[in-house]
Amino acid sequence: MLMKVLIPSSVYHIILSHALSTEKEEVIGMLIGEWQGLKNTNPFMSNRALASVEAVSLLTRSDKRKDRVEIAPEQLHLAALEAEQVGKRLGRKMCVIGWYHSHPHITVFPSHVDLRTQLSQQYLDSHFFGIIVSCFDSSSDHTQRVQITCFQSENAPDGTVSRVNVPIEIVPSRTVPPVMRETFLDLPKRMFEEHYKEYEAATSKRILYSDHRNVTSDKMTELYNTGVYGQSITHLVDNVICPATHILENTAQELDHKIEEVKRKLSETKKRNDNAFLIEL
Repeated sequence: MLMKVLIPSSVYHIILSHALSTEKEEVIGMLIGEWQGLKNTNPFMSNRALASVEAVSLLTRSDKRKDRVEIAPEQLHLAALEAEQVGKRLGRKMCVIGWYHSHPHITVFPSHVDLRTQLSQQYLDSHFFGIIVSCFDSSSDHTQRVQITCFQSENAPDGTVSRVNVPIEIVPSRTVPPVMRETFLDLPKRMFEEHYKEYEAATSKRILYSDHRNVTSDKMTELYNTGVYGQSITHLVDNVICPATHILENTAQELDHKIEEVKRKLSETKKRNDNAFLIEL
């Protein structure tokens, strides 16, 4: 029985950044971490556990839709390999313990497809969980809000699959681990690769099926694909790269202030020690 999911604020920031990177399609990723068993004298509650998330595996989407997202099987294998690498760096055994995806412009509640996908994963591990981030969803007063939910699935008596809510706790992080810094910087690169592959596939398909009888139509298709690709890259710069740059700049300024504060305190301590030494003489 999964009692709670613990997510560091640094991991939560990555999930939000990924979810807010596009409002036209859903995004998806895997959660890397470990299980923490809870001691209990009740034999019926002996399998209680907490899920502690330590890292995020960004996946390349094979199909992008506004109401569904799909990934290739090899991407799941790469996530498992990434979990092993994270475990080696942290000195603990890590594995893929959950998944997350976004719901742009719709509610945070899982769909029947989400519930069945979640249930299929629980057949492999009963503690496996899912997280959904609802974003770009406007309320009645025209203000946008972001909602997050954590859930599991179970078979209902009527044969349907129902949702089981799982408590989620965002744990404050004093520092950002190197693993998460690398993931944050890798996010725009992954999204750029997706856009470029789509553009490359559209261009190669146009060349393959073109009969060169309608040059004007062929050129218009090429211009349209190039325009869509350029718009995607511009959107990526505005919504991912620029905010990431601002965060890094603010972090650098904060570190500079801390360095100056430490230097000032060291200088004051040195002066006090020198004055104490002169008084003794």
